[in-house]
Amino acid sequence: MMAKSADHASVQELVARFVSIGLAQYEALYVADTNKFNRLYREMEDVRNELKRREGDQRRALLSLLDHPNLQVRMKAANTLLAISPILARKALENVRDSGIFPQAMDAGMTLSALENGTFVPS
Repeated sequence: MMAKSADHASVQELVARFVSIGLAQYEALYVADTNKFNRLYREMEDVRNELKRREGDQRRALLSLLDHPNLQVRMKAANTLLAISPILARKALENVRDSGIFPQAMDAGMTLSALENGTFVPS
């Protein structure tokens, strides 16, 4: 839970929360804590939606995370940025896919396939 509600947090606080959630997701994946991962997924969606809602679509504040050392953070940032920075986001997803580190490589590969075949259209 965020110390401040998402609508009162600064963009920088939302980015920091995004990273924190991504790191916690990474940990939850490796201990197979599905309940925790699902809760964190919803929290990340709240942060994404709040950034998108902000004037000028502040998801662009996540661009620096496309080089984050943690694959989960990098992949989630790339997924979030596909609608507003598709070339950079796709390159980041390709890098995660090509890392061969699972489950992120598989998730990134599936996202790229869905983009290619049109079953996923970023918004």
